[in-house]
Amino acid sequence: MTNCKRSVPNLVTHSLARRLQTLIGLAALLPTGLVWAHAGPLDENGGHYDGQSYHCHMPGCEMPDSFMRGGQDSFFFDPDSRDKFFNEVDWDYKRDYDGDCQSTRHEILAITSRAPVSYTNPRNCEVRLGEWFDEYTGETFTVAAQIDVDHVIPLRYAHNQGGDAWPPEKKLMFANDPVNIMLTERSEIRRKNERGPSRYLPREEYQCDYVRQWQAIAEKYDLRLANADRNRITVILRDCAE
Repeated sequence: MTNCKRSVPNLVTHSLARRLQTLIGLAALLPTGLVWAHAGPLDENGGHYDGQSYHCHMPGCEMPDSFMRGGQDSFFFDPDSRDKFFNEVDWDYKRDYDGDCQSTRHEILAITSRAPVSYTNPRNCEVRLGEWFDEYTGETFTVAAQIDVDHVIPLRYAHNQGGDAWPPEKKLMFANDPVNIMLTERSEIRRKNERGPSRYLPREEYQCDYVRQWQAIAEKYDLRLANADRNRITVILRDCAE
């Protein structure tokens, strides 16, 4: 049971609402039509997605059922079977999408810093120093290299839960959506290890907002959640509302 109990009229609490308002500026900076290019590196299976199809390039490569299954709720849907088809290049958030030389990570570092930021070069491409509050751990950091991007709903999780069949533009939008991105220390990202709420939760004081983010993002992208995660979210939200 969590102790973050308070009355909430909707999915977004005041603290989360303030963060989302801060990110409105960043969302405006990101282009609405992210450009997808043909994937280069192969996935673990020896192939890659190419738009709304999949191409094999290595012996023993198997074809996924991404575009053949009868829907996300198919009786035969098996998230674990999707894992070997995950390819980071399909969910790229490390490129400069708006032509200002900053990747999504550095865009978010710049706009969420509580103090003026300094950069590693005169072009202001990479943030070096600032001040960031880590919602997951409750700690404050001043060196950008100490923290990194965490996707609230991990990219691999989304892929395995039906996102493998998404069009390329939707995958990129999900990976670069500010609402799905948090900055946290690297060791906490390793601790989370792409797990859902049934296996990972941040510090107790942030758990209510965290599972609300999970629920809101899943609804926004029409993403199915694993039963264990959906049940855990329901229990936490019930406790938060008391």
